[in-house]
Amino acid sequence: MEDIALGPSVTRPQPQDEEMAIIIRDAVKVYDKNNVVFRSLNMTVPKGKIYGLLGPSGCGKTTLLSCIVGRSELDSGEIMVKALKREDIGYMPQDLNLHEHLTISQTFKFYGGMLNMDKEEVAKRNKELSLLLELPSDNRLIETLSGGQQRRVSLGVALLHNPNILILDEPTVGLDPVLSHSIWNHLVSFAEEGKTIIITTHYIEEARQAHTIGMMRGGILLAEDSPEILMTRCNTSTLEEAFLSLSYKQETSSSSQVDDSYKKLSSKKSNTKLKLNDGFFRLNRMNCLLYKNVSLLWHQKSFLVFLFLLPLVQTYFFNLAIGHDPKGLYIAVVNEEIQQRQPGECKPEYYKGCFLDNPQDVIMSCAYVEQMKTKSMNILHYNDVDTALKAVKKNDAWGLLYFPTNYTTSMAVRFINASRTSDLNVELSTVQAWIDLSDQYIGNMVKANVIFGMQEYLGIALNKCNISSKIGNTPISFREPVYGSVNTTFIHYASAAILCLCCYYLPVLLTAGLILTEKKEGIMERMMVSGIKFSEVLLSTVIMQMIIHAMQVVISMYVMYIYFDNPYLGDHFPTVLILLLLGMEGMIFGFLIGALCKDFTFAAYLGAGSNIMMSFTCGLIWPLEGAHYLLKSTGPLLPMTAPVKALLAVTAKGWSFDSEPVYMGLLSIFGWSTIMIITIFIISKLNKDLWILRK
Repeated sequence: MEDIALGPSVTRPQPQDEEMAIIIRDAVKVYDKNNVVFRSLNMTVPKGKIYGLLGPSGCGKTTLLSCIVGRSELDSGEIMVKALKREDIGYMPQDLNLHEHLTISQTFKFYGGMLNMDKEEVAKRNKELSLLLELPSDNRLIETLSGGQQRRVSLGVALLHNPNILILDEPTVGLDPVLSHSIWNHLVSFAEEGKTIIITTHYIEEARQAHTIGMMRGGILLAEDSPEILMTRCNTSTLEEAFLSLSYKQETSSSSQVDDSYKKLSSKKSNTKLKLNDGFFRLNRMNCLLYKNVSLLWHQKSFLVFLFLLPLVQTYFFNLAIGHDPKGLYIAVVNEEIQQRQPGECKPEYYKGCFLDNPQDVIMSCAYVEQMKTKSMNILHYNDVDTALKAVKKNDAWGLLYFPTNYTTSMAVRFINASRTSDLNVELSTVQAWIDLSDQYIGNMVKANVIFGMQEYLGIALNKCNISSKIGNTPISFREPVYGSVNTTFIHYASAAILCLCCYYLPVLLTAGLILTEKKEGIMERMMVSGIKFSEVLLSTVIMQMIIHAMQVVISMYVMYIYFDNPYLGDHFPTVLILLLLGMEGMIFGFLIGALCKDFTFAAYLGAGSNIMMSFTCGLIWPLEGAHYLLKSTGPLLPMTAPVKALLAVTAKGWSFDSEPVYMGLLSIFGWSTIMIITIFIISKLNKDLWILRK
């Protein structure tokens, strides 16, 4: 071992009759030009032996193990693992990568079920591993354990199914020395039984118990041989000194100049995928995922309660806060007529008689003011227009009504003389109004109250004169509405949009949170190493969440259509189907967020941004017909627009599947769901993100 090179790694000659369990040849892994992990790395692991992989932090040991178990791919090179099925491999990652809200027993049941172990076998191995690893009570949650106890549980998961190949990334870190010694003794006995073990450790001297040592530095193996031979060749008494000696040789070797030959090798096609017959979908794995999801929710009861309270609170407060006409608004009145004729407040006797017979005995302006009070308007009296306008400008009132002197007399002349009425009488019989339109909704409502108040008070006044009230109305008659009611409010229109948004984004939040948590903590990768496929993750998540979502739909519909009695004309089946399918689309969008995002911050921005955009385009805030022509033409293609119109058609018009808005809404849901699923696979393929896509 005199010469150390930066080129292909050194591998020890293997006896002709020695069977190899893992062989790696010309492995190249490059993240970027400044981050080369492996430079034509070669490694050979004999069957039935313990292979100790040593190296400083950041040298690529964990990445190498990830490539062996299929978590990551090489850019070029070859990895051959003698494993026929998933159960042949046991893997313990460097990090915990376990669900902290599961108990020890549930963790073993989950991983054991995925690896085709029956309940009795899991229970038996649970007892054996509890004794071996000195684990605490089975009912303890992972999150309540100390760091060392958590690592022992992680090691137990790797040992659970008694695999033929064990790949352990620093299993003894943080453990008691006595327990660490016991584990090494068991590893030695496992090797004597024919099991192959790769173990990484920071404790170099404890690796003496391994049959073969691989010393890794600078993207290659500096040496690969038994501990005794390595120490003899380096003329040292410890492995640590041997590693130091080899590292110095690497630094001072004439061949230690950077060799870019690995770049040529990286263009070669790699054969690095761990080919095991896992199948595209297996029922036992999906059942295990369902068991895991249900167990996680059960241990987070406060979160479970939150899931059912959230739609209730959203729909309840929406009905309380949105769509009701403002009441108790103030309007200023300057009534010069009553100031001249009867100083003081208006009284009912001032407008009892017919204003056409004896206008001098009737004050019509008082009748109008009293009618405005029936519109839930509060009256503020002022003596002059200037003072009243100042009050409106100071937001003390939302408008001003001015009644000129001789208003009633001029009104009588206007009705009696009709087309012969002079311009002066027309002017004196006209109420002048100033409205604050800074808030469009309130301003228009005040304006409508002024107009309808005029029509209503004139109708009453004409009836007192035995004249049809219709004479004072606008010459148009509104018949029974085709759809809706005469008293339709904004909330009746917006109820479909708010239901769709709730049923879409609640599953988005739950799914994205679940996926990101498992992805960020490495749990998803560990499950994938155990054989889990994306199809099983997707289906198990959809099944569990559809049950939760169905309950959320029932709660939302009860609050919206029964408790608050919003209009509902259609059948239940189309309504429930639209909302359930929207929830499914929301779950898929949650998966897409999980695929795109690496942290919760970006996911929150993406979720909130899309929510705001869809709120703008679905008709909740403003009809799409009033939008910019580009948005008007593309808006119906957005995910929420067509489903909202479909639900509105069902609930407000009683339409069903044979109507265009309803079936177009369903087609939109299926279309966007398909697009997002394809996008997830494409993103995963481009990013080589194996937690989501495996072959």
